[in-house]
Amino acid sequence: MIRLLFLLAFIPFFCSAQIHDHHRVFTDSIQHKDFTQGALDAKVYFRGTGDYFIGLASAPAYFIPAAICYATPPKDRRFINYQNPNNEYLFSNADYYNGYKYGAKKKKRKRLVQGALTPVGITVGMIVVILSSLSN
Repeated sequence: MIRLLFLLAFIPFFCSAQIHDHHRVFTDSIQHKDFTQGALDAKVYFRGTGDYFIGLASAPAYFIPAAICYATPPKDRRFINYQNPNNEYLFSNADYYNGYKYGAKKKKRKRLVQGALTPVGITVGMIVVILSSLSN
């Protein structure tokens, strides 16, 4: 019973850490609705395939190109996607634009890391297969 009370007392401190770390508030209030919609649309409609291939191709160069691309935010011309139903709000609504830019930056970084870690994962997998086949 004491453990349950202790857990219930400290859960709110751990749940709000994500919001305070990034200084973003993802609520459905009128004030933050456009920002949240922009971040959600960027997850769906921002294309990060080129970023994946940059991360994948940067493995022989000691991941320097991936690190440079990780530090730079995506360009505005990459935001335009005609499949996005809210595309007309992109440059007319500042809150939607900031949310889309935030979501696009997160997606770009995620794709770069995935591309950079793919050769590492394949190499580790091959080593495990070779070592397991040699041990038999």
